[in-house]
Amino acid sequence: MSEENSLIVDNPEVGITPNNLDHSASSRSSGVKLDGKFEAIVPKDYPELSQDEALSFIREGKIIEHCYIRRLSLGADFSETIHMRGVYIRHLQMSEGTCHKNVIFSGCHVRRLIIESRRFNESVSMKHCKIYFMHMKNTHLHKGFNAESAEFSSKTVLQNTIFEGRVRFWEATMKDWFTFRECTFKSKVDLRSAIFEAGFTAPSCLFEGDLLFRGTHLALKWEAPDARFEKLIDFSKSKLNDFVYLEDIIQGDQQQWVFWNTVSERILVRPDQVEGRIHSEENKDHSKAMREYAVLKRSFEFENQYSYEDWAFYRFKVNERLARSQQSSTLTAKAFNLCDWFLLDWGCGYGTHPMRAIRTALVMILFFALLYTIGFSSLHQPEQLPFPDLEPNALLNRLGVSLFVSLAAFTSGFGDLREVAIGWMNAPIMIEALLGTLIWGLFIVAFGRKVIR
Repeated sequence: MSEENSLIVDNPEVGITPNNLDHSASSRSSGVKLDGKFEAIVPKDYPELSQDEALSFIREGKIIEHCYIRRLSLGADFSETIHMRGVYIRHLQMSEGTCHKNVIFSGCHVRRLIIESRRFNESVSMKHCKIYFMHMKNTHLHKGFNAESAEFSSKTVLQNTIFEGRVRFWEATMKDWFTFRECTFKSKVDLRSAIFEAGFTAPSCLFEGDLLFRGTHLALKWEAPDARFEKLIDFSKSKLNDFVYLEDIIQGDQQQWVFWNTVSERILVRPDQVEGRIHSEENKDHSKAMREYAVLKRSFEFENQYSYEDWAFYRFKVNERLARSQQSSTLTAKAFNLCDWFLLDWGCGYGTHPMRAIRTALVMILFFALLYTIGFSSLHQPEQLPFPDLEPNALLNRLGVSLFVSLAAFTSGFGDLREVAIGWMNAPIMIEALLGTLIWGLFIVAFGRKVIR
């Protein structure tokens, strides 16, 4: 970095006070009412730069670094890059006008930052900065906004602002409430590994890109009433310690969820908002989807929403079966998965749908009745036929006898039917008797689960 492009602390041409400047005392003696807390953290060897001097450096495109600025108002158009590094600013206001090139604050401390009705044609960076109070309103950013590893000490509000580029708060720390209000995000919003010591709200916002909350720590609630999300909402590996209100968001056609390894018991969302939108499930990663449904199941159970919990448990078991089939393709594994699907999934919804057991029972009874009709000659004809006026071998008599045998085998078992069939016909009767016992057992389990809870 050359001397003509930066402000050096001991530059004699600046004409600033000596290195032992006491900024707090200087501010009080000048008549400005301050509590002195912000000035107390300014290194004593940092010179104080006036607003006129700072504006002069900015217009010349020079870097300002390692100094203290009491008040800086940027209310005009700037055609050069605004670059500050390690600067302490008590009050920074950027209102109206346009910044045509990059705005870069690196490692700066700003006690009060107001950005209103401002246009930024290039990117804005606040990496590693400490902002005590920030309010951005009616602003348009055409490129990215980067606050990586920044710290926001007080309430932070970004309102009625359009972000066309990527927004990045990676590993940022928010010590108070953080709010996006009526903002439009046309690209990805990256809040990965951020720490929210209070809560996060985003009412009436539009997120056209992904919202990444991956690995984020949130102490209080998460809510986004009437906010519209067009793509991914990623809560994977997040620690969400309070309620996450997702029931009142608006979902676009391509909106999807990620809850992989999320630590939370208070996610308020409806099954119809999630069905067909789990990102891993749509991408056939059933092992990961299984764990995501486990997170939702735990949340529904915590809220005593048992019908929702049954839904999440069913999706968990379905993905568990599909994941098992992906991991093993042996003949034994395929046969086991087929039985799993037929008896437990289709048969009773893994204990969550008792009506499926009744449906399965009816289908089995009709199927075996058809089989007995085909092999009617291998059945002993009863003394009393259902239709005595017709021939014993007539279709209606065959169907009637076969349906009776099927119903008796399914409900009563094989014990009372030992003399009904001849030869090979005993095999399907035994199989139906066994399946009937299993299906009725599954029905009792599923029905009892519904009634008890």
